[in-house]
Amino acid sequence: MNKVILAIGLIAVVAAWGCESDTGIGGSGGTAGTGGTGGSGGVIGPLTWTTPGQTIVGDDCDFFADEALAFEITIDGSTVIMQDADPESSLEASTDNYSPEQNEVLLTGTTTNDNFPPCIVELEDAFRLLLDDPDVSLADNDTVQVTWDHTEADVSIVAGDCEGEWFVPLPCSGEVTFTLTQEF
Repeated sequence: MNKVILAIGLIAVVAAWGCESDTGIGGSGGTAGTGGTGGSGGVIGPLTWTTPGQTIVGDDCDFFADEALAFEITIDGSTVIMQDADPESSLEASTDNYSPEQNEVLLTGTTTNDNFPPCIVELEDAFRLLLDDPDVSLADNDTVQVTWDHTEADVSIVAGDCEGEWFVPLPCSGEVTFTLTQEF
């Protein structure tokens, strides 16, 4: 009988020891990982990006000026929002399809200007950001190459209401290229 009790006790000790190493009882378990860039690790930014100037490819709208620009980019999971750093500007573009593995990010935005009634103008902007280091995320790049396409169209209730009211004949378009450098 003593051998049976001893055997049961020995089996219980071995079982407890085996369970201890599997469950972490009496030991320390590993730590949970953190979300990566663009993952569930939280909001990144706003990150400030600047350029000393731009190269105007074409501009029927007389919209672009070769001047210094600054943008703020915020990344929240698959959403990227880029805004003009000037608080008086309403320029904003975004995407809901961002992934940190992308080496090109397309951001778009549309606004309406109805400051010259009855003229209503729709302004569309598209920013194509090409990462200089495709092996890391947008937030981890020091510089990105940007192509900015801008279009304007008369969307008034009565077609042609912008003739003589708007700055240039509509529709019009323009394109500039520049390098954005992240401010650290």
